[in-house]
Amino acid sequence: MFQRLRLQFIAIATAAVCVILGTVFGITTLVVDNQSNTQINNILTVLSNNGGEFPKLSEISQALGEPVTEDTLSRYSYFSATLSRDNEIKSLNTDHIRALSEDEVESYSNDIFDIGDSTGRLRISGVPYAYKVTKQKNNTYLLVVLDVSVFTSTSYRLLNTAVWLSIVCLGFFVVVIVVFSGRAIRPFVDNYKKQRRFITNAGHELKTPLAIISANTELEELMNGESEWTKSTKDQIARLTGLINSLVTQARLEEQPELVLKDLDFSAITEDAAEDFKGPVIRDGKSFEMSIQPNIHVKAEEKSLFELVTLLVDNANKYCDPEGTVSVTLTKPKRSRRARLVVSNTYVAGRDVDYSRFLERFYRADESHHSETSGYGIGLSIAESMVRLFKGSIKVTYKDDTIHFIVFL
Repeated sequence: MFQRLRLQFIAIATAAVCVILGTVFGITTLVVDNQSNTQINNILTVLSNNGGEFPKLSEISQALGEPVTEDTLSRYSYFSATLSRDNEIKSLNTDHIRALSEDEVESYSNDIFDIGDSTGRLRISGVPYAYKVTKQKNNTYLLVVLDVSVFTSTSYRLLNTAVWLSIVCLGFFVVVIVVFSGRAIRPFVDNYKKQRRFITNAGHELKTPLAIISANTELEELMNGESEWTKSTKDQIARLTGLINSLVTQARLEEQPELVLKDLDFSAITEDAAEDFKGPVIRDGKSFEMSIQPNIHVKAEEKSLFELVTLLVDNANKYCDPEGTVSVTLTKPKRSRRARLVVSNTYVAGRDVDYSRFLERFYRADESHHSETSGYGIGLSIAESMVRLFKGSIKVTYKDDTIHFIVFL
């Protein structure tokens, strides 16, 4: 159980780190992309405002908001074209583009103008370009097309660096979490062990005074005969003894290491355990139904598996409505690897019950603890501990005035 708790702690901590790194990476991507788009738009605006050419360095620096040198400008590859409203080329400027011939520039200029958008992106021979179309005073249109591969490559390098840094950070954090996870959960583990040890030791210590009280009560009955007071004392001794035994049983279940599970005939064990309750259920005026698919085998511990079925059927019998129905069903679908045990009982008054708490220790639907139904509110908690030891699952549902306890093993 503690190993599973440690793995859960590592998983949750790792997930939290992944969310943080993912958020940082996402923000970084948005910032880098926004900066890149802003630079591209600013350069296209500068070119468009100056007839498709760069102005003086001082004017460019002022327009872009950063220092610009001749070396910086030499890295920009672009071309411009002046077109009429009818998509007729009036002039071309291909002095700053080497990757395309003049005929290709003219062809692409016509294609871009036909699109009808004032700004946009496209790829020419796999190279990314951005363009901007502005209307001139003489009813012509200036098209400026900029090779943005220098910006995309810079963004790619930054993002690639961010990815690798995120991976390295994640690996580092995972190593730290794994190394220190044992220390992080140690206080919980220590407290848990102390609690289990206290329950076990207290249970054994309480048995001695209970035995003495029981012996004294029996002696008093021998001397003075049975009275309502001695009978009440014996009833409370029996109740307290049962509670102590249940607590010790659960403490031992939670303390013991992983069980060596054996292949068992679940069908035969379920039938044997359920049959013991058939008579008492029918005598109480209730109906008993049992449907068990033969030859269903599971990995479990025989005594605990028998007790699991006993606990569930006994609980169903206790809380079943008068003249209601207790049913036990065991199946294993062909496509499923797990057996499905369903123990149910009719319970009309259970529509407003919080079934999510049914497996909690000491929880009872009647919180006053003065219900006519005997019990300590611990049996279902023991059943859950057993199912967990068998690496299975258990859940509680309510449908059609019936409570269903469903176990998967």
